[in-house]
Amino acid sequence: MENKIKLGVSLYSFSTEYISEQLDLEGLLKKVKELGFEGIEMIPAQMAPEYPYLSDEWIEEFKGLLAKYELTPVCWSAYIDMGIRSDRDLTEEEIIQYTLNDLIYAKKAGFPMVRTQHAISPKIFRAMIPYCKQLGVKLTIEMHHPHHPDVPVWKEFFEIMKGEGKGVLGFVPDFSIFQKRPHQLYINQSISFGCREDKLNEIIKKHDQNVPLEEVLKDDLLEIEKHVAEEIYHKFSAPARIEQLKDIIDCVFYIHGKFYYLADGEHDPCIPYEEILTTIRDLGYNGYIASEYEGHHFDETIDSAVQLQRYVALNKKILG
Repeated sequence: MENKIKLGVSLYSFSTEYISEQLDLEGLLKKVKELGFEGIEMIPAQMAPEYPYLSDEWIEEFKGLLAKYELTPVCWSAYIDMGIRSDRDLTEEEIIQYTLNDLIYAKKAGFPMVRTQHAISPKIFRAMIPYCKQLGVKLTIEMHHPHHPDVPVWKEFFEIMKGEGKGVLGFVPDFSIFQKRPHQLYINQSISFGCREDKLNEIIKKHDQNVPLEEVLKDDLLEIEKHVAEEIYHKFSAPARIEQLKDIIDCVFYIHGKFYYLADGEHDPCIPYEEILTTIRDLGYNGYIASEYEGHHFDETIDSAVQLQRYVALNKKILG
């Protein structure tokens, strides 16, 4: 089947370079262009100093940078800061106002959609429909590990997306929901925390073979190894089923191409990219996948640009 998938990049992939001030926002956009990406996801909470209230001057400067490097604004990644106050969580009305705020600034900056988080409830999600229609901006919720399509609240979200919110409300599957085993940087970090490499490899092998956790914990393990074993079984034992995408692909406006570490551009041993990408291609998805490197949570010495180059190679290898 013809491939209509477009490959973009989330600027969050460059968190190490941005936070360490190796690159400023313009430097990031220049690097994105050099890597061959066209569409971008912006993370204003991280990279817009005035967020959540942005000046027209900043917006115009940002739009000028996008034009300078010929980059397409694809997704404005909103952040619901439930802990912005120390005495209580945000109220429903406050979440609505913050979400509307992001919709307005996304519109000003030329982004066709906003990605929000599951802190938004189905009730609030539904309440955003008239604002989305008035502004002409779509609103999407990210489905991130440990969530999956069978989580009860997501069934409510899908009813809204397929019903009164059809066309303006959708979701962003993050490929972390399909992760089956720990990546190399997680393994390296666990060893640095005190796990013995042979014991850790044995734990991962038994997990791959579906040996029950109770059996694994009977082995002669250090406390840190028991902790890591429990974490591996908790995080990677029940990934979302790829075939479920068939019933909800019409609600997918955008995708997060999550990955943590690639040794080359041939294969990701943790997330089944071959099956995922061919499935969404065959289902006719024709939107963007945002390359989202998150290995920086485990090792800040890894070059994000090299990882993204490998990611592009992996996608091209699978999709042609």
